[in-house]
Amino acid sequence: MRTVLFITSLFVLFSCAKQRMINRLEGRWNYSKMLKNNGEYVYHSEVYEFTGGDKDNDAGFPFVIYGQDTIQGVYRITKKNVIKVTEGSETEIDWLVEDIDNNSLVFRVAEGVVFLDKQQ
Repeated sequence: MRTVLFITSLFVLFSCAKQRMINRLEGRWNYSKMLKNNGEYVYHSEVYEFTGGDKDNDAGFPFVIYGQDTIQGVYRITKKNVIKVTEGSETEIDWLVEDIDNNSLVFRVAEGVVFLDKQQ
């Protein structure tokens, strides 16, 4: 009985963590810079717009990248700190969230570390 209760409570906590991440991501973010793996900074002027919703949506949630081109994609929260992103028809990319608060999001991709700042 204790085991069932323990497993149920872990599931509830994990589900709450996914919903908190979705709620924090919702809105518009300025993609300000990327620290590449070779130590070089690359500056960007794109805007990422994430749409939120109910965590039980297995298909994912839409997001749009506004830059020179407008790119539409889908994101899903799979683990506590992993966001799976599909831009257009490309393959799925894992974003490993290093830090997130109300005003900033820092995540790691294969090329380096990306810094996003929340628009007010």
